[in-house]
Amino acid sequence: MQRFYIPSFEKQETFIIEDKDIFYQLVKVLRIIEWKKIIFFDWKTQKDYIYEIVEINKKTIKTKLLEEVEKNTELNFDLNLFQALPNKLEKIEYILQKWVEVWFKKFVFYRSERSQKLVISDKKEERLKKIIVEAVEQSGRNFVPELQILSKNLDKKNIEWKSLFLHTKNNNSQNLKDFIDSLSIEGFSSLKKIEENINLFIWPEWWFSESEIKNFEEKKFARIYLWNRILRTETAWIVVGFTLWQML
Repeated sequence: MQRFYIPSFEKQETFIIEDKDIFYQLVKVLRIIEWKKIIFFDWKTQKDYIYEIVEINKKTIKTKLLEEVEKNTELNFDLNLFQALPNKLEKIEYILQKWVEVWFKKFVFYRSERSQKLVISDKKEERLKKIIVEAVEQSGRNFVPELQILSKNLDKKNIEWKSLFLHTKNNNSQNLKDFIDSLSIEGFSSLKKIEENINLFIWPEWWFSESEIKNFEEKKFARIYLWNRILRTETAWIVVGFTLWQML
């Protein structure tokens, strides 16, 4: 069933779809017909509301409530992702789409020392937010992550939560398993609960500079080495996100 995120949605026995975009997608794109089922959700309730289409008019669609389903796909701690700006807008679009599927709460794009100049206009930012919503609808999540695109340098002094950054060299680095083990209450072998929320910092093209690495370490960020292959900026985070899912 097609899912739709509606921020202002309130449960009611009969719901009239008046949103032009949703109406267009259902009628013109999906060619929806009466008696088909669709899902509405609002992340504040962590529920899916299943509705049946009972009437299609020229500008509105009338639906009736069939069922509400408890659905919380989030884990017991939050993971924020700090992504150094890549060199192309298309990479940001891809990263956001896949990040949502893997599970992150907030996305922060910031300019690192080796980030190339990339201007994100207000119009482009709105497009990126729409990509996030579409990925949430498709993936079955009920939480819509927050997006921040920083025009200034990131101030690491005010970063909350436990933080880690990925590195291409094994010297003085932890592996991901040991890092998660240090955060868990019962240890890696019987991991049930993470005590702290986590920030993950991902490099741009050409990785972090030596001064950035030094700054991370001065702020007590954990230095994580994944393996002896160097991953692209748009794929490195997948390893971390998927590994966390498997461990939990």
